[in-house]
Amino acid sequence: MSKAKIVLLSAVLSLLLACAASRSALAPAGQPLAAADPRARAEAYFQQGKTCLEKGDMEAARSRFNQTLDALLDAPAPGQSADCKNLLNDYVKKIADIELNYLKDKNSPENGQGEAFLDQVVSTPLFLPSEKDVLDLKQKVSATAAVSYSIPVIVNPQVVSFLKAFQTIRHDGIQRALDRMPEFIAPFQEIFRQYEVPEDLAYLPIIESGFRVDATSRARAKGAWQFMASTARLYGLRVDWQVDERLDPFKAAAAAARFLKDLYQEYSDWYIALACYNGGPRRVKKAMRVLQTSDFFTINQTRHIRRETKNYVPAFLASLIIARAPQEYGFTVNSGEAVFAGSKAMTVPSPASLTRIASLLQIPYGDLKKLNPELLRDFTPSNLSSYSLRVPAAADEASLAGLERIPPKQIPIFNSYRVRPGDSLYSIARRHATSVSQIKRVNGMRSNLIRPGMNLIIPRGDG
Repeated sequence: MSKAKIVLLSAVLSLLLACAASRSALAPAGQPLAAADPRARAEAYFQQGKTCLEKGDMEAARSRFNQTLDALLDAPAPGQSADCKNLLNDYVKKIADIELNYLKDKNSPENGQGEAFLDQVVSTPLFLPSEKDVLDLKQKVSATAAVSYSIPVIVNPQVVSFLKAFQTIRHDGIQRALDRMPEFIAPFQEIFRQYEVPEDLAYLPIIESGFRVDATSRARAKGAWQFMASTARLYGLRVDWQVDERLDPFKAAAAAARFLKDLYQEYSDWYIALACYNGGPRRVKKAMRVLQTSDFFTINQTRHIRRETKNYVPAFLASLIIARAPQEYGFTVNSGEAVFAGSKAMTVPSPASLTRIASLLQIPYGDLKKLNPELLRDFTPSNLSSYSLRVPAAADEASLAGLERIPPKQIPIFNSYRVRPGDSLYSIARRHATSVSQIKRVNGMRSNLIRPGMNLIIPRGDG
């Protein structure tokens, strides 16, 4: 109970630092928000936020709550009285209380099938650490003789806030990430060594995806390393209707290492490189130019970068401190399901049927798909003559001696379709002589919900 009370009073620091930078354009017409009195505007935004939350729209609610604080932070000089500052603190506490209760009520154990852990991390209600808390963590990090970091590890109030949050309201998510970590961390570190990137950065998937290969963010970034499709292609990953190499954790790790190395070579600072990895170089570069500084934690105190990017670096540092000495912070590292350990690469003719390969190897089709998550279809790429397929280490290569390529005429045909106003999956399926279930399957959809502008892959023939 004491922990919960602490959390309810703890969001002051993070919200004061972050919310001033959050400038949402959301403002429904007809609302009384043009009032000169900042107190009236703040209360109006606050009530709208509560209404959004009652409707289940947490994103809109957070935007309104941010505007609540902005109305007071942006008040002219007369509004910056002691009363106004006290009112600001009152709203911060109320908002922290509301968000924490919402998280407790709505978050399932896995927080959604395939959801990227970063979406939760950056919206975490944080603690308000004391100077003693910061000093204690600095001493603890320094005293952990067994840990030698390959990047600078700054301990400040934001890092302490995330570490405390990870020990409490995000404990289960961090613990699950640590359970998945053993299968990946050594191969990721080896990849980073090859590209001369600090090995500590191989721990980034803790906050990016929780080491989930299938993670997808609200922004449609995918995989353990949470690449957007455009950046993935820029760094050599194939992303199309047949293959999405963002879902291959090892190929994506190599792309991440190259990306981070390029960012470091441009900015000569790993914290700035991490901020660019999260929020893109354009906004960070502009902030550096305007503020005439390359110090991340100076930029972090301003409104020139997004709240998510502000939180990203301290959240990573907190997760790194935990991952390097989990027992010191109330965590364990258990051996979770090892999907890729004990597998090997086998070259097969392409395109070849995965169903046929699984049958010849006498392994379940689902196991073969888990080992090759980048393959979106039931066959290896149709534009290649051979493909390096991941199979169980015990698989007998001789059993695939008779494997034949799928004849070109039997390769399923897929078209791309941009959803128009008034479309439904049923009308699209009829128009293209296919079925709703097939469209949902090839697009990885769990519901029939579509929206105008959405791009769908439409199967034809055997698709």
